[in-house]
Amino acid sequence: MSFFTVGERYRDQYQIETVEPFFQGEWATATVGGEKVYLQHTQLQKPAPPRAIQQYLSLKNHPLILPYTQVFSEERSLVFIRPYVAYRERLNETVARGGVDEDTILEWVRTLFPVEDVLKEKPLRMYTLLHPSNIGMTEEGQLQILFCGVDGRTLPDPVIDWGNLLYMLFTGHMLDEPIKKLPPETNFPKPLGRFIQRSFNRPSRYVSSQLETYLKRRDSKGVLDHLLRRSGVKKEASSAPPMQVEPSSSEAVKKQDQTQSESQADIPPVPSYHPDPPSHSSSVLQQRLEQARKAKLEAEQRERERLKRQEESGETKEQAQEEAEHQARLKAEQIVRKRLEREAAKRAEAERRTQEEAERQARLERERLERKAAEQAEAERRAQEEAERQARLEAEQMEREHLERKAAEQAEAERRTQEEAERQARLEAEQMEREHLERKAEEQAEAERRAQEEAERQARLEAEQMEREHLERKAA
Repeated sequence: MSFFTVGERYRDQYQIETVEPFFQGEWATATVGGEKVYLQHTQLQKPAPPRAIQQYLSLKNHPLILPYTQVFSEERSLVFIRPYVAYRERLNETVARGGVDEDTILEWVRTLFPVEDVLKEKPLRMYTLLHPSNIGMTEEGQLQILFCGVDGRTLPDPVIDWGNLLYMLFTGHMLDEPIKKLPPETNFPKPLGRFIQRSFNRPSRYVSSQLETYLKRRDSKGVLDHLLRRSGVKKEASSAPPMQVEPSSSEAVKKQDQTQSESQADIPPVPSYHPDPPSHSSSVLQQRLEQARKAKLEAEQRERERLKRQEESGETKEQAQEEAEHQARLKAEQIVRKRLEREAAKRAEAERRTQEEAERQARLERERLERKAAEQAEAERRAQEEAERQARLEAEQMEREHLERKAAEQAEAERRTQEEAERQARLEAEQMEREHLERKAEEQAEAERRAQEEAERQARLEAEQMEREHLERKAA
């Protein structure tokens, strides 16, 4: 049965205009004195003491909580009067449309973290519902909590935690019952899914530290990927210089003198060669080796053909000398190619080791940051547990003092009741004693009166008797 009814008045002054169900209660808009207000009906598990009502009224200055301007106690429920705010929409409507990016959702959650600490610090511990339907967005884009409860007093219970809130905001799927872990069918990126999973059944401070850790890893990974992409572009742009191809027959004749002088050296110099940059890749090295092998095969093939032609035409001794010089030149070129291949292999190996060292340093840095974040999270968790323990001890102490005061008041009331009962009994006994004495005095007076009357009657009878006797004697 609905508590509010459209068209009727609550407490003869709030004209109800709209009503909607709201977390085991109702949310209504009404007008009073020409102004629009919100009315919120909340069911109670136990009666709410006056201190709980004062706590609600003390939340009027928090920017993330819609203020409570007045609180009415009903039978097993409370009715809150809240100022009217023209909300753009609630977060469940926002995420249902889709298109909300990850950073926006994480900023929403980060904005709401302080509310939990504010509510937990109250003498009677309070809570809020971490549900998108309980979060309104103003026209300026500011978030506001609509419902706050008192632990153990109001309904519903605070069973929806930060993990459930994150799941609903990212998926747009509103939960009727809370979950304790991510469903198997969710397809979050692994780091984001790990962060959401760690947010289940955790306080805001722990979730906040996990959020900061996730953002640092995500952002640092993005920067690293950007740097690697830039490095890859540079590698492609800085490819090795063109391989030295086997010169044609005309080029061989032009370079014969140069080759002859090179063949006289123990280690021939590298002809017009510029070293590759450190970023030379193994694939380029393989390509160059293959080109060198093909060049060698072509040179051997040409040499066999030349020897065949020499045998057929009867070449002179000078041609034999040229052949020897050509062989020396080929040997020198082979030595140069081998040296180039060794240098390229060394550069590739050095680059591989540099890359491995960079990856090892990055891995060590990530591990160090993870350990530091884990230690910080553990310290925060212990601090939170200690704070909760202290708060629990203080609450227990306050509860004991309250019970002791209540027991003392009850004992005082019983003592006063006992004294009043004894006084009433004493007064009644005195009253009864007075009445008994009065009755006894009345009875004694009555007996004396009757005795007096009897004595007078006897005296009168005796007088009459004597008078008769006198008259009788006189007559005789």
